Amino acid sequence: MNVHKNKIKKNILKEFQSLQKKALNEAILSSIGDGLVVVDKEGRITYVNQAFEKMVGWKSEEVLGRRVVEVVPRESEKGEVVLFNERILTKVLSGEVVIADLTNPFYYIRKDKTRFPASSIVNPILLGGEIIGVVETFRDITKEKEIDKAKTEFVSLASHQLRTPLSTISWYTEMLLAGDAGKLNSEQAKYLDEVYKGNQRMISLVNALLSVSRMDLGTFVLEPEPTDVVSLVKSVVIEQKPQIDRKKIKFSFEFEKNIPLIQVDPKLLSMVVQNLLSNSVKYTVDKGKIKISLILDNKKKTLLFKISDNGYGIPKNQQDKIFTKLFRADNVRGKDTEGTGLGLYIVKAIIDSSGGKVYFESKEDEGTTFYVTLPCNSLIKK
Repeated sequence: MNVHKNKIKKNILKEFQSLQKKALNEAILSSIGDGLVVVDKEGRITYVNQAFEKMVGWKSEEVLGRRVVEVVPRESEKGEVVLFNERILTKVLSGEVVIADLTNPFYYIRKDKTRFPASSIVNPILLGGEIIGVVETFRDITKEKEIDKAKTEFVSLASHQLRTPLSTISWYTEMLLAGDAGKLNSEQAKYLDEVYKGNQRMISLVNALLSVSRMDLGTFVLEPEPTDVVSLVKSVVIEQKPQIDRKKIKFSFEFEKNIPLIQVDPKLLSMVVQNLLSNSVKYTVDKGKIKISLILDNKKKTLLFKISDNGYGIPKNQQDKIFTKLFRADNVRGKDTEGTGLGLYIVKAIIDSSGGKVYFESKEDEGTTFYVTLPCNSLIKK
């Protein structure tokens, strides 16, 4: 009899400890400052914490059992709804390893239909090696975006103010080097040439900062028009030819015949080509190789711009950062190369806004190939 009572007491104690542990776990999850939502493999909500309720305006009892994509819709910065199949949690549920793209901000929609910028982390819930759901933590980054906007506005203002004196320095230096104020001796010409080169680097940096600030502030506007992309690429190559010749690089440009005019913003596309080509020249050793190709895919209705080099390449462990602002790979920092870490950020921003795609393949010390695809839904014959 006593043995039976002791067994009952042990079971009651064990159950109490289990409930106590569960209550403790729920208290911990509930007190987390970030919003937290747990969904099953069908994407239905099984748990939310207090921060979730506060941030999105839904109570726990209102959302349990409902699909998370219905409760908390997700939008791009432009207000475009992110479809269920494109949501990160959907990809994680399917077993895909997803790395968040921090250069592409998103917004969550509250119960009252207002929205807020968010940053989130989504991880799978595994049981016996099988994905049975996901847990997502997210936070409101409104303050961070406001601070970032203030910084961007300052950079834009400062850059605008710098352009005038830098242009003046460039103009007078060119006049002096041309001998407009009298003949220079070789030493004077050498020093003045260094001043001119340094000033040109500053102008390039200021222009890049202005481009980035316009993109971040959303003040740059696409102005597409029928454009001869072959001629556009040729003009950029001519601009880069002195640097190509100086390094004795073997350069080639291949393009299909009868490539039609396409609707793009020629100024912004020139910026894309210029950034990619200057990077190839900069990060390719003397007597290296660079090849540009233009390929029209009539079935997919896309134009592919491809640029390959046999230069320094990008380290594998840093390839996921290559399009982030101000990033420069470790293997080029120690070499005699210049760069701001803004060029590829600008390229991606322009191509994304144009409805195209940019990606690359690279091996360290073997070279890099960048691919840019542009939509050609309305081809125009020359």
